[in-house]
Amino acid sequence: MIVPQENCIKPETVLSKGMFHSLFSKNLVLVPQLNEVYELALAYYESKILTEAELVQNGAYFARVGNQFTDHYLMCTGESVRLPRHSSSRLKSFFIKNQFRTGYASHGLFPYRGKFHPQMIKALINVMGLKQGDTVLDPMMGSGTVPVEASLMGIKSIGLDASPFCSFMTQVKFNALTLPIQPLDQALKKTEKIFEYFTHVTGRFDSCGKIAKASNPGAKIVIHESTTTPDPSHTDQLADLIGTDKSEVLDFLLLAYLDSVGYSERSKRKSPFIQFQAILERYVFVVKKIQHVLENSKSDIAASKILTGDARSMELDDQSMDGIIFSPPYSFAINYLENDAFHLNFMGVNIDQLKETMVGLRGKTIKEKYKLYIEDMDRVLSECVRVLKPACFCTIIIGTNNNQLSKALGVPKEQVRGLHKIIIDLALSHGFSHIRTLSRQISGIANTMRNEYIVILKRQHD
Repeated sequence: MIVPQENCIKPETVLSKGMFHSLFSKNLVLVPQLNEVYELALAYYESKILTEAELVQNGAYFARVGNQFTDHYLMCTGESVRLPRHSSSRLKSFFIKNQFRTGYASHGLFPYRGKFHPQMIKALINVMGLKQGDTVLDPMMGSGTVPVEASLMGIKSIGLDASPFCSFMTQVKFNALTLPIQPLDQALKKTEKIFEYFTHVTGRFDSCGKIAKASNPGAKIVIHESTTTPDPSHTDQLADLIGTDKSEVLDFLLLAYLDSVGYSERSKRKSPFIQFQAILERYVFVVKKIQHVLENSKSDIAASKILTGDARSMELDDQSMDGIIFSPPYSFAINYLENDAFHLNFMGVNIDQLKETMVGLRGKTIKEKYKLYIEDMDRVLSECVRVLKPACFCTIIIGTNNNQLSKALGVPKEQVRGLHKIIIDLALSHGFSHIRTLSRQISGIANTMRNEYIVILKRQHD
């Protein structure tokens, strides 16, 4: 049947309205750089779940509500991360293109492979219905994106990780939101002496940029449960340099030094000291910028409890969490212990023993690794359903690699079920219901995993 010409919708009629006006009310303006389908979906869910006041305060994908700029937009605008002049064009381009996704607040302290986009975590906290006063758990927190982001939103959090270094790193990022500025300014004036101090304590660089034996093995800072406990006989000098002996400030300087160690091992373009100087400048800039934004924000920093522990057996009360967000380790893509070897050795951690508590690293062959990974994830999901309140949400962000899964399962690649589907089946067996799955592309490790999946689950009523 031929439709009469007068009943046809003209292209210009559709194009002039725009897709965004069909999805969102006219008083909502999206942030720049929103260019993936999953981001548009999360923005749509935020617009339907949050009030306009909540969008201004905690919205992740909106720049403006009416005439009012959102806190997220204000937090991300301007110079996001102060990179040193010798930074690669690729690194500079990354932060420019991801200005609203990552690097803002204290998330930019210490690069960590497999790290969440904080903007995505903010949106997920929103669409899960979490409000101020609620508590969200990340049982595999890695670099601490969930605890830091939740705290900025006024939502309490508990972060847990098997790695003591991850606990230390997360605590420093959380503390950075309220650090005193004056000692940091003093540190910038005495960078060389601070670098000499840490080199004396942790070890010195040899001609290849690696870490040689410590020049004074008796002088060390012992890190326990995410807090450094300085030996007074060795830290008085550092305290005198910056005018304070507060552990939060000393931890901050130590993380900057450890960051420079890792960078110097990866790149020989600049001397270790130049690396440390540039990284410390960037760290202090990050602290000053986020604290300036928070001064004008109506949100208070919510409490966060950072713990070292095993996600398979959590020391948390039954039905005590209002929400859970986590990403299981990319067991077939990233060896986190290898990446953090220097930091863990410095902390006195037995890496072989730690390996036995790290989900995804146990086992020798790929088949054994897969078998133990599934067993461990089954235990983790059992713990998640135990600590989560009824009718609350658990979101899992998980990557998949069909090539390696085909080897582990002994089946052709085209017959492999994605790891996210396998995890969903495990979750269903523990009393979760599957609400939605969103797909997003991975750019940082695309040669190993091309996609990851945001799996939103809900704990059923008892």
